[in-house]
Amino acid sequence: MITDRYQFPKITPKMHAEIQEWYNTHNDGKCAKSYHGAIGGNVSFHITPTSIGDFLTVQCSCGAKLEYQEL
Repeated sequence: MITDRYQFPKITPKMHAEIQEWYNTHNDGKCAKSYHGAIGGNVSFHITPTSIGDFLTVQCSCGAKLEYQEL
């Protein structure tokens, strides 16, 4: 998971807390028991900057998503 939120400059402290909470809650289920390779890779971050704000989607390899908008 994210250990240093500053490696992703568009993620604010508030967003970081919400992502961490979602990940911890989601990872209690079937995803915690599945193998994700030697370097992980079970979570993808998609940041889409627009003129009205940034859209962030965090997606697990199982298909579960957290969509976040900061307008």
